[in-house]
Amino acid sequence: MKRTIVAIDDSAMIQEIKTLLAVVDYQGLAFTGNGMEALRLLHRFEPDLMIIGRNLSGLNSSDLLQTLLTLHLCPTMVVLNADEHTLLTQVVGAGPHQVVFYPLRAVDFVAAVLLAEERFKQERESADRIRRLEDELKARKLIYQALLRLIQARGWDEEKAYALLRSEAMTQRRSIRSLALDIIKGNWFPEA
Repeated sequence: MKRTIVAIDDSAMIQEIKTLLAVVDYQGLAFTGNGMEALRLLHRFEPDLMIIGRNLSGLNSSDLLQTLLTLHLCPTMVVLNADEHTLLTQVVGAGPHQVVFYPLRAVDFVAAVLLAEERFKQERESADRIRRLEDELKARKLIYQALLRLIQARGWDEEKAYALLRSEAMTQRRSIRSLALDIIKGNWFPEA
């Protein structure tokens, strides 16, 4: 069973959410109306979902939402009262994974939780892909710098310099990136 923390300052809303959590196979770990307490609980329990409302004491809901989205630890869902519909644009602009309106319907709540989980998963995959591409770009830059040093020092063409770099990395059982870094630092240079 997945775990959630609910940060809402409305007992009727909390009771309704408690009954709906079982439908989506979630267990309510903690319920609080205080934003600071919600952050403390988030770090303590590491939930699979965070559900927050608008009127929190301590840390206000906007700051809590921004902190949750910055930490990127779990999907974040915002529950608004029907009379807070004018805040929808502002809340959506803040970037929660899902927004639902109270009173809740079971079908809408289930869909909202599933969409929040999927959006969070896609964000995490995109961030991982970006990180891998940035690492690959850094490696290519290092290799290119090492190739330029080899070309300038030995007068070789790019193909010969890369072939030497690749074969030496294989001989030393190292990555081309680490060998390129050694060339740039001056720790290794091929014999003439």
